Amino acid sequence: MWASQRMGIALCMLVGMVGTARGVQPVALQNATSTYTQGAELWGPDKTIDGIASGSFTSWAISRPDGSGDTAALAEAIVWETVTDLSPMPGELVKFTLCHRDFIPAPDHNIGRFRLAYTTDDRGAFADGVGIGGDVDANWTVIRPLAVQSNGGEGMFILNDRSILVQGGINSRSIYTLVAHIGAAGITGFRLDVLEHKTLAFRGPGRQATNGNLHLSEFKVEVARPHELTAGSC
Repeated sequence: MWASQRMGIALCMLVGMVGTARGVQPVALQNATSTYTQGAELWGPDKTIDGIASGSFTSWAISRPDGSGDTAALAEAIVWETVTDLSPMPGELVKFTLCHRDFIPAPDHNIGRFRLAYTTDDRGAFADGVGIGGDVDANWTVIRPLAVQSNGGEGMFILNDRSILVQGGINSRSIYTLVAHIGAAGITGFRLDVLEHKTLAFRGPGRQATNGNLHLSEFKVEVARPHELTAGSC
């Protein structure tokens, strides 16, 4: 079942322009690991947590040779460990910010479909820092979004599997903000799956028109009470 436009209204209520963000707690991440990385060191998973959201070669990308001399993107996963265990307090929400601000690719490299999950597994069991064929296996719990939006006017539709399908809008270096309630204690990591869909160019998982690629330049996690949240920034 597709989410209605009420989700956009809910997000405006949750992350509207409500003063300063006092009490917002950034969540430090480490050991970024992915199933595939385009160009090895040029666009590795570590670029998503280096604190550099805008610039050149500052993102994780997934385009790979398809055997014919062209390139194509496939569904991939990237995971991060939390530096310390995360246990949101009652009444707190978790905000995820996904930035697409690498200036090297054309501006149409937003993510087209994605899903987030968390784990409480021991950090030694996953996230080895490898960019191609990295260890992303753990006991993952898919996150149910409360609200999601993009600053580029894209439509954000929540599907039955709790993934988000992105359509329309400017598709140009946009910032996605997702808010969720996570009632777990001792969170040790997060996972982002970028997924294919029949409505995306080349089935995605990105929105690039010629091969379905994407460039994620920064992934940020914060915890705060609803009245302290603002839309994500990069």
